[in-house]
Amino acid sequence: MMDGKMVIIQGQVPGHAKRFAVNFQCGNPKSDIAFHFNVRYDESTVVCNTLEHGKWGTEERKPHIPINPGSYFELIIKAQYYCFQVSANGVHFMEYSHRLPLVRVDNLNISGDVHVNSITFTTPNVPPAYAPPAYSPFQPTTEQFQFSSSPAFCAPVKPAKNIVFNVGASQSFTNRRNRCKSAPTQVTVNNPNVPYQAYVGNIRPNQLIKVIGTVKAKPNRFAINLKTGYSDNIALHINPRFDENAVVRNSKINQGWGQEERNLPFLPFVPGQTFEMQILVQPNCYKVTVNGRHLFNYNHRIQPLNQIDMLEVTGDVSLSLVQY
Repeated sequence: MMDGKMVIIQGQVPGHAKRFAVNFQCGNPKSDIAFHFNVRYDESTVVCNTLEHGKWGTEERKPHIPINPGSYFELIIKAQYYCFQVSANGVHFMEYSHRLPLVRVDNLNISGDVHVNSITFTTPNVPPAYAPPAYSPFQPTTEQFQFSSSPAFCAPVKPAKNIVFNVGASQSFTNRRNRCKSAPTQVTVNNPNVPYQAYVGNIRPNQLIKVIGTVKAKPNRFAINLKTGYSDNIALHINPRFDENAVVRNSKINQGWGQEERNLPFLPFVPGQTFEMQILVQPNCYKVTVNGRHLFNYNHRIQPLNQIDMLEVTGDVSLSLVQY
């Protein structure tokens, strides 16, 4: 592990879950644990701790659990020079100050009542190399790589008893027991807070992104963005502006906005009303529909598509569901 490196875990918690844990270990198997993140539904708390020389330290408890039983989730744990930062479903949850040197962490262990769909490691400030679709198992690159298994919702599977691998490994991890060959992994997040940000994997042609939300009663603007995480470029900026009675589309490249697109056959967003937006990635453009009606096409200004890996929602809107 190093300063700025992120571990992104996507999966599902069974409805009957009691506990699951994510451990950042110093070696494997019986070793020190630099960061023990333990979700305890039976105690309605999240317990964090460090195991050193076989002894646990002082527990840090969070009375709020950010992941509901029976739901899909995205957990992002980012290493900083002074702490581990944890966010769940696009919302910052906590920080845990280092008790052991970060450079000693070289293994990740996941155990308990949880289904793991995918695990991704991202190296800080390095553009991702070209790779096949993010939700199919593949040989990872040295800069960014993902370990994928089938979605937990494809077929009944048992919770992960013990998943362990080296965080610097270059081999792919595939839980073949859970494999679903008929469809790629799909992540569904219910009722996330706004502003919302999620790692969606390197987008690919024919990928469908769905956003269901409700416009606030007295809105000004909101935005839905597809971004490149490593450079903060915005490939697709969808910006309903109620103060201008327009839906503006644009791209932001190297800190500069391009030419706006505004023409539309109709305005689908109404204050106080719910909408469903679908963004279909096609080889030459994004095809966007709202409430089942085609709204616009937006030609790609950032290519190749695999560098686009973040979804962001901000502004005067609440979210019921995000699916990608």
